[in-house]
Amino acid sequence: MASLKAEPDIIVVDEDDGETYGNAEIKYQKEPYQELWERTPGSGWEQINVHVRTKVGDEADTAGRYEITLKPGEVYEVGIYDDDYGPLKGNPHPRANLKVYCLWKKPKVRSLITDRNQDTGGTWHWHQVGTNVPTNIVAIGVSQKPPTLDSNGIPRLIDVEGGPAALLGLTTNHSVEILPLSPGNHYFFVAVVSDVFGNWDVLEVEFVTLRRKLTIEFATLHIYNDGDGSSVGEGEFWFGVYEGEQIVKEFYLPTHDIDDWSESDRPYPVGFAHIGVPTVVQTGQAGVRVDSHGIEHDGLFENNEAAGFLPVFVPIPSGRYVETVTNEVFRMDCPIATVDDDFHYGVDVRWSVEYKP
Repeated sequence: MASLKAEPDIIVVDEDDGETYGNAEIKYQKEPYQELWERTPGSGWEQINVHVRTKVGDEADTAGRYEITLKPGEVYEVGIYDDDYGPLKGNPHPRANLKVYCLWKKPKVRSLITDRNQDTGGTWHWHQVGTNVPTNIVAIGVSQKPPTLDSNGIPRLIDVEGGPAALLGLTTNHSVEILPLSPGNHYFFVAVVSDVFGNWDVLEVEFVTLRRKLTIEFATLHIYNDGDGSSVGEGEFWFGVYEGEQIVKEFYLPTHDIDDWSESDRPYPVGFAHIGVPTVVQTGQAGVRVDSHGIEHDGLFENNEAAGFLPVFVPIPSGRYVETVTNEVFRMDCPIATVDDDFHYGVDVRWSVEYKP
């Protein structure tokens, strides 16, 4: 997997110690066919010859390190791209990207941020940061843990969640949406901005995401094959709703006659519904799954047939304008689960998700 890392990730220059520039070490890992490209201050994108830059042999094709030097206000950018799909192509294939900023330890101008606005949903946080001169976003993010200050007074987040939904650039008006986040949780937000001279300013706020309310309905059963070629089958069915690894609702449809209309998809109304309440979702537990399994009974002289057992993820979206979903429907397939049998059905799943305080 392609990766890039800088040590330090922000270069800080101490003028009081007579420093005028600073250094950082860039480390990379990539596939042999992938390319390393860089954009240095005042220049455009250029491909890096990894053997020349790292001064090592074939190992540089997959991993290496090299040093960069920046002055306050300068920005260095490096990216890993697929072979022949670098940043100068019309359809580049980036696999990893990194920017390194250089700042003064003691800013000569301390008040760059002049305006801010914010909004929060269940899976996202939006922040608008206005500055009195064009600035870059040096660091921005959210965490459920409070930030700490490093030796230079720059706030650092631990266990960062989500990330900016779009690329960031030099501007006086930064509009940044961060996603995905976990519904119903308390977060700390940090933004560090810098001007083209290496001065920097910080914004820190706290917010709480909205809680998630989930509705899942098993609306219709579709019998593709009732498992009985000579007459109608007899089937019983189970349905489940999971949030994270926890089952939150189970339903049972007792044994009844089922017919496939000559294997032409006979529908049967079900109507089971899980109507949730606004819930706090723990980090890493945002996934929602549904499943179903059924047994077709063949009497005393034949083995029962089973189908289903394959969980399906409900496609819960994240984002400012897409996270609320109303009455979406998908067909969950429940295929043959026993050897040499043919019992097969599907289930229409109707689902909605909304977010509340």
